[in-house]
Amino acid sequence: MASVYRRKNANGTTVWRAVIRIKGYPSISNHFERKQEADDWANETERRIKLGQFNFSAHNKHHTYADLLHRMEGDGAFDLQRSFRNCRSQFDYWKQRLGVYALIHITPELIAQERKTLIDAILPDGAKRSPATINRYTAVLSATFGYAVKKLRWITENPCRTLSKLKENSGRDRILNDEEITRLLAACKESKTSLPYPIVLFALTTGARRGEILGLEWKHIDLEKGIAFLTETKNGRPRSVALSDPVIVELKMLFEARNSLKPLVFASKTAFGRIDIKKSWMQAVKRSDLTDYHFHDLRHQFATFAAGQGASNVELATAMGHRTLSMLLRYSNLDAKNSKKFSDHISERILKGSTYE
Repeated sequence: MASVYRRKNANGTTVWRAVIRIKGYPSISNHFERKQEADDWANETERRIKLGQFNFSAHNKHHTYADLLHRMEGDGAFDLQRSFRNCRSQFDYWKQRLGVYALIHITPELIAQERKTLIDAILPDGAKRSPATINRYTAVLSATFGYAVKKLRWITENPCRTLSKLKENSGRDRILNDEEITRLLAACKESKTSLPYPIVLFALTTGARRGEILGLEWKHIDLEKGIAFLTETKNGRPRSVALSDPVIVELKMLFEARNSLKPLVFASKTAFGRIDIKKSWMQAVKRSDLTDYHFHDLRHQFATFAAGQGASNVELATAMGHRTLSMLLRYSNLDAKNSKKFSDHISERILKGSTYE
């Protein structure tokens, strides 16, 4: 029998999903913008199946990569799987590059060619993508094909299966001096929206990752105690971080101006869902005359500041959400309590020009 239901995506859009399940036949589904279209497709397709007129093989052969992403969004895969939530830019890239291709025509050779295009591409800031970034892009691509193979059975093999990972460079060591940080924060304040400055200040003083920050909701913030509870962390373990006084001031201003219908702390004024600060970040970096500086480097900046203030390896690992130390779980209550002094000292340094003794 056929069923039609409405689903709201993370970006606020609504789609109608029609699913047909008939005993003895594989289930099939499709997505539509209007309910009437979904009803019509479901009724006609169910009729053709019962009459033996529906070609399941031909149906699968016509699925494009864009269809796959659309199906995954309709299934809620982007919302339910934590590893997908912060990969919107990668999904958009692959949709632009491969969207019109039928899945059966996407070969390992084509994937290898597309990866070379990624490697050779020059970004707006004049740099190239790092091997680690290339590996993340191809991992996202492979995951979507894995969904098509295991969940949907649209194809039988993952075309990324023969693609080996690129050798990644050792960790970056891009640390700004005080004057460069001052320029960067000033450039963030000059952005068209008010969000880049508090986001960057938050990152600098807590060591939180971009995805952790952009996923914050007001229910995760305790302005009175000066604590933020990070729930969408890379290692899957929530943690709390202390907020410096300047960050609390910025958050209070955002709270006063918030839209009560939008739970996110750093919410767009014109749309629902997470904001994408990539463009405004790159513009701020350019205005501050910095080269080869990435948002993730703010996290290393925090670690360098905190280490200079005397933070132990355990304190750093706990505050930053690392799980590389076996003793870490014994110090699970240290993060918000002990990282407060680091946040305050860092804020004092970058906002007032003071230096550590």
